[in-house]
Amino acid sequence: MSEQDPAIEMALIRADLEAVQEELKAVRKELKDLLDAWNTATGVVRFVKWLSTLVAAIAVITAAFKGFAGR
Repeated sequence: MSEQDPAIEMALIRADLEAVQEELKAVRKELKDLLDAWNTATGVVRFVKWLSTLVAAIAVITAAFKGFAGR
């Protein structure tokens, strides 16, 4: 490693640290966006499951009434 002025080395280290901090902020934002999308998708899946259960129940009730009406 070359012998540089300690002030120059500190400035370079500080610049690298600031660059890493900016990258970390970007990753945090992307992770937050991904988490929001995941939570939204989970909510949609829950709603679709609930809706399919409701439709199945209505179909069973409708089939039962049609079956009893035929007798």
